[in-house]
Amino acid sequence: MLNRGLILAVGAALSFSIMNIMVKSLSFSMGIGEIVFGRSVIGIIVLLFIMKEFDIKFSNKDIPALVFRGAVGGMSMFLIFIAISGMHLGDVAILQQLSAIFVLFLSAVWLKEKIPPKTFLPLLAIGAGTMLLLRPWEYNSFSIYAILAVFSAFLAALAYITIHKLFEGGGHNSWEIVFYFLFCSMLIGIAGMAGNYHSPDTKEMFLLAGIGIVSLLAQALMTQAYGSANAVLVSFVLYTGIFFNALWGYLFFGEIMHFLSVMGGVFIIGGSMYLTMAKKKLSIKRNK
Repeated sequence: MLNRGLILAVGAALSFSIMNIMVKSLSFSMGIGEIVFGRSVIGIIVLLFIMKEFDIKFSNKDIPALVFRGAVGGMSMFLIFIAISGMHLGDVAILQQLSAIFVLFLSAVWLKEKIPPKTFLPLLAIGAGTMLLLRPWEYNSFSIYAILAVFSAFLAALAYITIHKLFEGGGHNSWEIVFYFLFCSMLIGIAGMAGNYHSPDTKEMFLLAGIGIVSLLAQALMTQAYGSANAVLVSFVLYTGIFFNALWGYLFFGEIMHFLSVMGGVFIIGGSMYLTMAKKKLSIKRNK
């Protein structure tokens, strides 16, 4: 029988991939700033309703850290939405996995955590995989969209590290952290749609509402997954999101992943899995 946490992780990966379909569909007729703004406003409305319904309070502490997490997370989302608009969904999903590598190094610098031993080969594999995806030697493949996806992964890693610090300090709930993320994202969306705004039609409003609701559902499922199963296993199961994104890209947008992208994905995922397990083992050994 499948572990409940792993089923929730698959649900989270599926939900995020569905959100990406809607983002890409909207990007043909709306600016990314509008999409980010609409997604954030709808998310804020739903989140505030949930907080009021369950009497969840704001902590009013660590405001600078909460704003920083919101700002880097919001910018990460803005950049990944731009990447989605100009790249194959499967390629974007693979490049997003680079955030795990950035977390590894940021943890060492910011949290003073040790880097697992024997990391040279997996890091070399991840670097080679990234180059296969970016393909700078091919002018028609190397693009600003791919660079923005990598930078988005770095900003996402910054957000994850900040969340870790906030929970480590205590006094915060996940809904409060998500609120600051959505609020900062809304401001970034406003800045991004300056001079490029149009009133959305019924279809666009429906898709915006879908993005806001599905993204919150995905975050809730992912949070519950990590709370119900081994974190390493959940991280591995979330890689199914790459399959979902590649499948939707093919079915809805006629996207076919390049052979080198597939190879690059294998290198990145394989290297990331090794480093995740190595870091977990190091953490267990340190806590004994």
